[in-house]
Amino acid sequence: MKRTLFTVALIALVSTTLFAAPLTANEIMTKVLDTQKADSAAMDLKLTLIETNGTQRERRIQTLTKSVGDDTSSITVFLSPESVRNTRFLTKETNGQSEQYIYLPALKRVKRIAASEEGGSFMGSDFSYADMASTTYDTDEAVHTLIAEDGDTYTVQSVPNKKNVYGKNVVVVDKTTFLPLRVEFYDLDGKTLLKTLVTEQQDYVGDRPITKVIVMTTVASGHATRIEILQARYDMPISDNYFTLKYLETGR
Repeated sequence: MKRTLFTVALIALVSTTLFAAPLTANEIMTKVLDTQKADSAAMDLKLTLIETNGTQRERRIQTLTKSVGDDTSSITVFLSPESVRNTRFLTKETNGQSEQYIYLPALKRVKRIAASEEGGSFMGSDFSYADMASTTYDTDEAVHTLIAEDGDTYTVQSVPNKKNVYGKNVVVVDKTTFLPLRVEFYDLDGKTLLKTLVTEQQDYVGDRPITKVIVMTTVASGHATRIEILQARYDMPISDNYFTLKYLETGR
């Protein structure tokens, strides 16, 4: 009887130890991406440009996103103010490669964003064109290292295999929701902090956790951009026609 009890206790101890095994950096980042993944999404957003003197300018935008396998397309349409209304921005990520186009109504033409422009400001905001594609890296796009952990968060450093805009990112991840709470973006030297992205408010759409309010701040200037999700829907049918150059140029 004693031998049986000891065996049961040993099995229970080993099982508990296995289930409590710490996550690796790759596993954490996979959970981060999986948490935010959806077959499709439609969002109504308020984008606020915050000057260093406190002056604020608001933009209303709508985005549609659709993913098929590892390929993702998104279209962003500016609704207001009048000065930027009907500006449309298309991103297509296929086989790990990103193509981006912007339609400027004042010029009545579509412009492709060159690779050399990926670090440029998106519509006067603190988000670059590269940021509009993604702010975190897949496990095959970067070397991830767990550099800190406490009771509530993981901190992971990501050094991209291909350094176009940033030399590294450092992301603080919520252990409960696996949403990024803070992302630090460093220059190509890997030492100079360029920007910080902070989640000010989390929320849920159904049982899906979302980052409802985020603020991107440029360290050198102090200028910031705040994005608030006003409405969001996920996993509903969206026509492929929205993600074409024809729709980008005509809006229909």
